[in-house]
Amino acid sequence: MAAPGAAALVALVVGATLVAAAPQPAVAQQRGAGLLGKAFRAYRTGEYRQAFAMRKALDRARILNRDYADFAIGQSALLVGQPGEARRRFARLARQRGSRFASVARWRLADSEWALGNARAARTQYARLVAAARGKRWPEGDLGVARFRIAESYAREGATERAVAAFRALWMERPAHPMADDARRRARELGGDAAVALTVEDRVERARVLTEDKRWRRAVLELDRIEGPLGKDLSDRVRLQRGRTQFKMRRQYEMVGRILLELWPRVGKDADWALFHGARALSRAHKDTEAIGWYLEVVKRFPRSELAGEAQYLAGWLHFNLGNYRESLPHLERLLQRYPRNKWVGPARWYLGFANYLVGNYEAALPYFERIGKDRDRLEGGKGRYWTARSYEALGREADAVAIYRDLVGRWPFSWYALLSRARLTDKKIDIGIFGDAPRDPTKVPTLNSRPPASAGRDPLIRKVDELIAAGLGVAAAEELRRGETGLFRRLGRGDGLAAALDRYRRAGNYNRPWMLAVVRGRQALATEPTGAARTWWEHAYPLAYRDLVERWRHEGDNPEFYLYSIMRKESGFDPHTLSHANALGLLQMIPPTTRRVAPQIGLEYSDDLLYDPESNIRLGSWYIGRLFAKFKGQVPIAAASYNAGPGAVMRWLRQHGDHPIDEYVELVSYRQARGYGKKVTETYARYLYLYKGEVYEQPLAVDANYIRNEITY
Repeated sequence: MAAPGAAALVALVVGATLVAAAPQPAVAQQRGAGLLGKAFRAYRTGEYRQAFAMRKALDRARILNRDYADFAIGQSALLVGQPGEARRRFARLARQRGSRFASVARWRLADSEWALGNARAARTQYARLVAAARGKRWPEGDLGVARFRIAESYAREGATERAVAAFRALWMERPAHPMADDARRRARELGGDAAVALTVEDRVERARVLTEDKRWRRAVLELDRIEGPLGKDLSDRVRLQRGRTQFKMRRQYEMVGRILLELWPRVGKDADWALFHGARALSRAHKDTEAIGWYLEVVKRFPRSELAGEAQYLAGWLHFNLGNYRESLPHLERLLQRYPRNKWVGPARWYLGFANYLVGNYEAALPYFERIGKDRDRLEGGKGRYWTARSYEALGREADAVAIYRDLVGRWPFSWYALLSRARLTDKKIDIGIFGDAPRDPTKVPTLNSRPPASAGRDPLIRKVDELIAAGLGVAAAEELRRGETGLFRRLGRGDGLAAALDRYRRAGNYNRPWMLAVVRGRQALATEPTGAARTWWEHAYPLAYRDLVERWRHEGDNPEFYLYSIMRKESGFDPHTLSHANALGLLQMIPPTTRRVAPQIGLEYSDDLLYDPESNIRLGSWYIGRLFAKFKGQVPIAAASYNAGPGAVMRWLRQHGDHPIDEYVELVSYRQARGYGKKVTETYARYLYLYKGEVYEQPLAVDANYIRNEITY
């Protein structure tokens, strides 16, 4: 999830839900918690005057989270035109060490000075904050607003030249900011047309910044405004930037590729980039054979470029992806020889092993699989050893293969490769337990108390968390708990501290942090039977999160039991506030274009915030995910991959590789993310089945390539 800025921080604090069965503080504190919750609800719903009117009652109330009260009242004071009160609140907050609002309060102090008309004092504070935020990805305040007000303060003092320069810099350097156009207008008012005149180089630079900000259409429009005859060098720079922008837009790949491949000999230091991305664009336009030749040209022309090793790898990978397994081998081998420390060496070893395997060179495949087994198996749950066993089988070394399959089941019982190994053993009529030949003893795992000791309620952090829960601020409670975990474990001891933290996270309605803690701290428990002490670890790692909503809506798409939990765990980690880089939202990470098509099917009207609501997200996701599951005949790794990569890609892969067994088919999926996604969801689904129903998931080895042809192609 992206780190929140100031506005998002406010939404995160106030977007909380009431949690039943919260611990009951003392009566006076309980009244204070109720008042705090009421103030935040008023602030959250835009009733700023009501929130502001509660300031005296809040000041008299017994409240442990005084910083939350000051923040809500300070924000409301600014919004109702009471900057003096806001300044007083934020000054106190800025001095409160350890408060999550201390940093943002410094920005609000500057805002308060500005609202009071103290332009010079505000400028001094803004300048200090802008300098401190330099290089930060997620500053606490709005840099654009701060820079605009700094410029405006110069204008008010009559320092016109400095003001024009500052306005122009904001407009040039942050063209996507909402105040950029106002900055241009002010620069023009103060300095005339010359102050906002742009050279070709200026427009190219603005297009570059807009492209980095993912404002691709605006970047193209900026380039379209360039008029008049240009010299060859300038023309090439403009076309190169257009190529960069359109490549990022993922549009017209073939045209972009042709432009870049024409330009590369004339763009100096950008030549290797243009040549490499020209090849890449052609590949994305399904001109793979031609792209291979251009990738090899990158290696030939720029052998020391950072892109050369990747180009060498992609030349081999594209041959592999085209089904030219034998032809891929020399290109991949050349990567290992010429660029032995390149980051693509690991993937190249895998494809060297798998390509040799697919063409029947099993002996040649073995060294690569064995090396992967040494380097990566702990992270990938046995990939190298599994394919070593498959090679042994093909060579007639049956006993060696069976020994590896048994070992994989015992070592990583629920990994994708252990599931495949169990299926292989079952196919040979060899019966093996879910945990292999030597099941673990759950009594030997780390103890985790199901409930914290009563004394935990006296801890200062837990008391503050309990107050926030009682106030209905569950999201804020979980955030405070997360920030204070280390100190809590130190004060209570690791066992009691962890039990207290997990208990309060659940009371706060947070399922995300408990599964993270369980996976990291309960790894030994998760490798054994989910009974006794181990079961508590399992239930935190694989929770029935939002159970009432899942059970209410999973039949909207006829999803099998526990399947939606498995998708949810992989997609968002049970965090309803998650926003991905691909603009996927909420618990099941639905994307807006798909949601716009699904919403009318179930009688919902689409809105931008629909997917942040857990119930709407689960209902929409259930309809769509269930139909994908049915379309691909209930084949878990294939249906799951279709949710990640889209059904169109999976239909194509089934047409290409559906005659392979499932282990080969999954490895032949050309999208790396979709391969991993299908494996991980299957592993998680197997754990849910075993934990809550005691059922052993049996992975079929055959693929049913005859998917259902229907309207679900998006």
